[in-house]
Amino acid sequence: MKVSSGSDRHNDRPLEREVKRYAAYFRGWCQAFGEHEAGTADDDAISWLVAEQQVGIILPRPVTRALYREALRGQRAPPLLTIGPRCLQVGAFHYPFCKPLETHILDALRHILQTSNDLHLYLTYHFMYPSGTRIITLSRNKPLHIIYKEIGLMHIGLLPENGAGRDPSATR
Repeated sequence: MKVSSGSDRHNDRPLEREVKRYAAYFRGWCQAFGEHEAGTADDDAISWLVAEQQVGIILPRPVTRALYREALRGQRAPPLLTIGPRCLQVGAFHYPFCKPLETHILDALRHILQTSNDLHLYLTYHFMYPSGTRIITLSRNKPLHIIYKEIGLMHIGLLPENGAGRDPSATR
């Protein structure tokens, strides 16, 4: 497990973790997200799911496709997914939020990233969302090995609350 900086809430350096990435053995298969508190951001275009052991994000389908291309493309170095109060970024993909993330979402992300346990990134679903909706899930719990295989590592960074990444007024 690799953790770098960010143990202090007001630190100006991003909190960054190495995360294990997983893919389902069969297209469309995934496990349920489970009980959670739902929150929306970005004028309801994005939904955040917060649970004790995991945080999930539901993005609009065109955004999800662009994110997958950037995060899963064949590259030697693990990609860095950065989440800040005003944006989400992976490599050249940049998605500014219309409004800053709520504090409880940032706190939940920080809480999970600061754990000493391994972290896992995989897709889940929940019956309360439309059919075909996939939730990008960051979890302390390893996914079910009968459904998922590990495909590599990734780094996830959380910018400090004053770190906005690129200009939030930039176009998507």
